[in-house]
Amino acid sequence: MTESSDRTLLDLMRRHGALTIAEMASHLEVTPTAVRNRLTRLVASGLVERRAEHGGRGRPKYTYQASVEAHKRLGQNYADLAVVLWEEMMQTVEDRKLRRVLFQRITDRLAELYRAQMKGDEWEGRLYQLGTILHERGIETEVTPGTVGSLAVLRQHTCPYYELAEVDRAVCAMERKMFEKVVGRGLRLSQCRLDGHHSCDFEAKPTVPPRTAEAV
Repeated sequence: MTESSDRTLLDLMRRHGALTIAEMASHLEVTPTAVRNRLTRLVASGLVERRAEHGGRGRPKYTYQASVEAHKRLGQNYADLAVVLWEEMMQTVEDRKLRRVLFQRITDRLAELYRAQMKGDEWEGRLYQLGTILHERGIETEVTPGTVGSLAVLRQHTCPYYELAEVDRAVCAMERKMFEKVVGRGLRLSQCRLDGHHSCDFEAKPTVPPRTAEAV
């Protein structure tokens, strides 16, 4: 069994409920060792639960079943809904002022979800925290430190809104504005995966020093 068989094994448990290693091996026509190796990793990741069933004397029988987390992950398909809702908002709502209000409210709500997990006020530290949160949500993200003459950059190697962004790139602007609210610093999207780049890069805008009054 290879890692691509994770879904096959999880689907088997979702269809049949709790199964023993021997039962899974029989269904999939593989060795119990192959099943056991895969289960060890899936249990550690929280996608599979292991339970002991005591049926009298002797050692307990262990069964395995897909966890609640597995059902959530494997059952999620928000892409179609997101595209339809976005199109309805941007195309059906004719009042441009109302569209701007809705756009702003969506941005604020998303920002609130991330801000609640932030600590500290320093923008660069918050950028690193944002990168960690996104990575934990399954979005391959890294933050590269700034060098002399440059600032830290948040790089998304996978796009959380890819299908939606293909329909309307305004979603890229929404994400950028949301990130700005989270880190408390102006950002610019210096490159985007939709343009053929390997990542979407969000760079901090340089601060503009305050203008001093000219001497009279």
